[in-house]
Amino acid sequence: MLCEPLLWLGLLASCVAGGCKPTPEAVEPDSAVEQGPSSEPLEFSFPGGGDLVVSSETTRGRVTALAFVTTFDMASQLLLRRLADVLVRFTPRANAAAVVVEAPRYADLLPAYRDSLRLPFPVVMVDFGTLQGQGPFAGIQRVPTLLVLDKAGREVARRQGTLSADEIEDELSSAARRH
Repeated sequence: MLCEPLLWLGLLASCVAGGCKPTPEAVEPDSAVEQGPSSEPLEFSFPGGGDLVVSSETTRGRVTALAFVTTFDMASQLLLRRLADVLVRFTPRANAAAVVVEAPRYADLLPAYRDSLRLPFPVVMVDFGTLQGQGPFAGIQRVPTLLVLDKAGREVARRQGTLSADEIEDELSSAARRH
């Protein structure tokens, strides 16, 4: 596949240019939900290039998993693959998106990243406010982090690390049971 070698060359070049540091060993997932349910729906909008946008408006009505990741981190890739596998069998259907926490100048690499990992959900860039530590996702300090929203768009779970498929499914199921 032509996309994979180009993706890795692009990622390597961006790491060399940006001075990326090696990723430490995979972070173990936190055993407890870090954040309780929010009382108000979150408002957000993440661009994905072209007309693609993942936002509070496009995700409401279904449980939503937002995976905050980086493109050069193996733990992030593992979380995304596990999330993709869970979504295939999860009922009721759920939304998901990978939210890349990197400088917007790398947005052109998003389609190749999505294709190389064979992800069935959108890959978008974090917004400027979140990069600056502002807004509803300001507390995200590490990647990967999985954030789960209920059908109304309220945050019901925030977990850091490389969760297992069962842990991801449990978080989505718990959110689906909320009213």
